[in-house]
Amino acid sequence: MNVKDRMVMEAGKGHSKQQSDDTRKLFSYLLLTGKNVSLYPEGHSIGINSIRQFHKMLEAYIHQYGDIKIEFERDRVICQGVEVQTGPSEEGTLPFTLFRDGIRWLEFTEGIELEETREVLSIIHRYSVLTTEPEGDIVTAFWETHFDHVQYKADDFAGQAADQEDFFSEHAADQTDHPSEPYTTPGTTEVEPENKIGDKPASPASHAMDPSSFVLTPREQVELQEMVSREEKSSTTEHLNMLLDMLLQYQEEKDFNIVLEVLSEEFEVSFNRHDFEAALIILDGVRKVLDSERLRTPWAGPLIESFYKSISSDSRCLKPLENVWSNLNAPQIETLKQIFQHLNPGAVDTLMHFLLLGQPSQLEQIVNDTIFSLVRRDMSCLEKLINNTDERIARRLVPLLSRLEEEASLKYLMKLARHSSATVRLMAIKSIGQTRNNKTSAIFELIDDPDAAVRRVIMTQLGQARNEIAEDLLIQYLQNKIFSVTQTEHIMECFLTLGQCGSLRSVPFLRKTLLHRMWMAGLRKSVYRDGAALALVALKIPEARQVIEAAGRSFHPGLRRIARKAGKEFFSKNKGER
Repeated sequence: MNVKDRMVMEAGKGHSKQQSDDTRKLFSYLLLTGKNVSLYPEGHSIGINSIRQFHKMLEAYIHQYGDIKIEFERDRVICQGVEVQTGPSEEGTLPFTLFRDGIRWLEFTEGIELEETREVLSIIHRYSVLTTEPEGDIVTAFWETHFDHVQYKADDFAGQAADQEDFFSEHAADQTDHPSEPYTTPGTTEVEPENKIGDKPASPASHAMDPSSFVLTPREQVELQEMVSREEKSSTTEHLNMLLDMLLQYQEEKDFNIVLEVLSEEFEVSFNRHDFEAALIILDGVRKVLDSERLRTPWAGPLIESFYKSISSDSRCLKPLENVWSNLNAPQIETLKQIFQHLNPGAVDTLMHFLLLGQPSQLEQIVNDTIFSLVRRDMSCLEKLINNTDERIARRLVPLLSRLEEEASLKYLMKLARHSSATVRLMAIKSIGQTRNNKTSAIFELIDDPDAAVRRVIMTQLGQARNEIAEDLLIQYLQNKIFSVTQTEHIMECFLTLGQCGSLRSVPFLRKTLLHRMWMAGLRKSVYRDGAALALVALKIPEARQVIEAAGRSFHPGLRRIARKAGKEFFSKNKGER
């Protein structure tokens, strides 16, 4: 072990575990901030927020522990005597760039301002790629900025500055001794006068280069695009993996939540640029962190669940899909299928709106299955959709609700059966009637629907077979309901349905309605008599035939007329059945 290693070890021993952890945390966030600044254009919200958050952490650290000095070596980084990184730095990272340009240590002192922090990171990003300009390096940029609260040391920087001063002094003296000689910038030559006819031709080097030599062939353009795409994908993946690793490293709620916020912004950015693979890396990674045994803090689980809820509920995250929804290819659809599996029930509203867009049948099925799965996890997410007046959404809901467990299915279908759209009500009633168990009472509640087509469907459902519940409900309804003069057709449909679902138990009511008129008023009396005869014919039992025959023997011509008509229909129906 060399002398410096022993000094580092001794310095590290002088720190408490808390200070060592805080030092590592601060350095980790410095790396994260440097990466965010490099990935996004200047002024992007992620870069701005990351710098602001790092500055707050830096101020808090300096306030508690004093100025922080970060030393950069070829294979490690040391902060305040704490070894925060070992092994060669990856090209393009902040430690690699600083060490490459000769920065041996960087120190932030008390009183550092946000603008200084921003400028330091901006300079490092600006010169992270090597340039051919001799003055284009980090050391020179630091020197020209004149920081008040940032100190640094660079290899031979002081000597380079002195050499520059000597050069300019000598050059000024030389200008005084030879005033008539043209000035030339160091590293250049005097410009030769223009060639005349007969002069020696200019050297090939003096000719301008052929611009066509810089034009890429179509094949080279494709190869270049592929190289750029691979590099961007690799950079994005590495950046996201670093963020996910930081979740496992941080053991404090505040720091953990900061990284989750950054990941949430990364997810939104990924969807905006339709990079679904990056979005899936984020969701898969955070889920693995949640399932990891290394994460034992009580607050981590709720924070991660809040992260998924935020992504699912905030329409800004998923809404960019609308722009490409009908043009998604098979690999993108498969990736989205995996992304949807991570979503929270809060996404149901957004996903339901996606169903209104044009899409391949495969994608439609994936969305339907996702919504069904989310609804089963939390039924309350249906309330907003059920109350939505958009007929298109309600129509999409009906087949979904029919797949739920019986009790929940009936509850929400009954709500749709009172929707403002007659089409939706019709679909809901049909769906209720298709369930295995008898839903007679539920359907009967809807018998006064204002739409004639809906009422006919209800009557069809009630009159499908002999049904004592429907029979009793119809008898009570006809006895107690006060109808308007415009409801003649509805009354007749009710009597016909009673005959279709009724039995011998209906005969006393129908006999009284047809033969005994004292308890009914004029118009109602006439309609009810016709209706009762219609019901007796539909019953198709001997006891009903006997009532019709008794009406045929009446002294009242109108009653005999009804009986003759009913008798013909009764005979016709029974003959057809035979």
